[in-house]
Amino acid sequence: MIVRWIMGVSRVTAWLAAGAFFVIGLIVTYEVVMRYGFLAPTRWVEETARLLQIYGVFLACAWLVGRREHIRITVLTARLPRGAKVWLGRLSLIVVAAIAAFAAQSAGALMLSAIERGERTDSTLELPMWLLHAPVVIGLGLAALQALALAIASLSEPALIADDDPPPEI
Repeated sequence: MIVRWIMGVSRVTAWLAAGAFFVIGLIVTYEVVMRYGFLAPTRWVEETARLLQIYGVFLACAWLVGRREHIRITVLTARLPRGAKVWLGRLSLIVVAAIAAFAAQSAGALMLSAIERGERTDSTLELPMWLLHAPVVIGLGLAALQALALAIASLSEPALIADDDPPPEI
């Protein structure tokens, strides 16, 4: 049940990430039209696009882990027997979960420090710094949960991480 919930939340955050990237396209197009068409550049597009990119990248993390589309090097594992691939896949998911959880915890500490100190960006918009830390905490925390959920789900359904693709020709 919890595995399905985590996968559902990951799917929702992936859609939010897709929306963020769509908005980036819209506001950058708006900036180009305003800057070159009307000679009236904006002051907010560049920083807003940067912030949305951070949100898009980190909100998509868990969904990519759940689909096993995160960066993986399979040149050696592709040649292993199916059972070894499954156990190595579980081990790699546990390592991903540990690293993501540590990074989320560290980002959370930075976010709390930024809130306590009232830190802001050194830019025109002077955004609160916690806005830049929040997607890292949320995205990597959810990626850690997603990796653990997938490792657990693979105990009853090994096909989730079996990688039965034929090995690439070298």
